[in-house]
Amino acid sequence: MRKGMNKAQQAFVDALLQLMQEKPFEQISASQLSRLAQYDRRTYYRYFKTKKDVLYLYCSSLLGDLALEMRKEPLTPYSGFLSFFEFWNEHRDFLLIMEKQHLLYYLGSEIDSLIYRNVGIVVHKDLPDNLEQISEFSQFAYYFTLGGCWQVLIFWIRSGMKQTPEQMTRHILQIFSEMQKMNTESLPS
Repeated sequence: MRKGMNKAQQAFVDALLQLMQEKPFEQISASQLSRLAQYDRRTYYRYFKTKKDVLYLYCSSLLGDLALEMRKEPLTPYSGFLSFFEFWNEHRDFLLIMEKQHLLYYLGSEIDSLIYRNVGIVVHKDLPDNLEQISEFSQFAYYFTLGGCWQVLIFWIRSGMKQTPEQMTRHILQIFSEMQKMNTESLPS
């Protein structure tokens, strides 16, 4: 059972992931989820309003795992990006299902709060509980970095995930290095 889920919630998540392999997300019903999870619809509605809530719970749990990975060693740009790409590489089947179902947008629309809540404040104990409480500069830096990582992740998925997480990390760090060089060269004297 995944951390943060009870037995019933886990059963609904497992049912959703199984059904997503077989049919389009929009055709999956609460009745089908309940039947496959072997719980009644009342139990489903006790925990979820919609099937997107089931997906959100699973994504939150996954990102909790990412936070645990990122805390295993001191956080550096290299270890942070490497953990990000290693994590998603380990969950490539889920990403490919999300891509096939045209649901990466859903994960993308939730990723800023999901990452901050399930990774950021877990890895960095000194961060406030709410993303809006950090400084303006930190918010821009967070969204810039996260947006770049997210778009690179999508490109990686759509191009077949051929590169290793180490190669992806080196690409990202090289991009930041090149941006720094451009910034230094363009500074007024």
